[in-house]
Amino acid sequence: MNNLLILVGNITKELELRYTPNNKAVLDLPIAVNNGKDDTTFITVTVFGTTAETTYKYCHKGDTVGVQAIVKNHNWEDKDGKKRYDYSFIANKITFLSTKKQEESKEEVKKTQKEETDPFAEFGEQISVDDNFLE
Repeated sequence: MNNLLILVGNITKELELRYTPNNKAVLDLPIAVNNGKDDTTFITVTVFGTTAETTYKYCHKGDTVGVQAIVKNHNWEDKDGKKRYDYSFIANKITFLSTKKQEESKEEVKKTQKEETDPFAEFGEQISVDDNFLE
């Protein structure tokens, strides 16, 4: 592929899935890509088909995604005869790097692990009992 763009960023707003008249799913994926300390670029990537539906189902505002896309160049003349151009970004692949559900699952695992580490920690000092104690 000659024209490949790879981005990693956070989704900037809740997603809205729509359908074309031919019933093809379309999703505009707005992401913020951090380019350094205080430099952030906001890009909207268009996602089609089952990838759009899956992204809509599992991703939310604030989630981190990896996007592989192509860049489409659009050229035209406006009503004054000036040459205009624009770019659009069409996703080929979306990778879910961090979603709210994943984070919630991680927190649940952490809570469970914490509870399972020492169930008697709240009972004070440990004492030992030998077999002679029962006699």
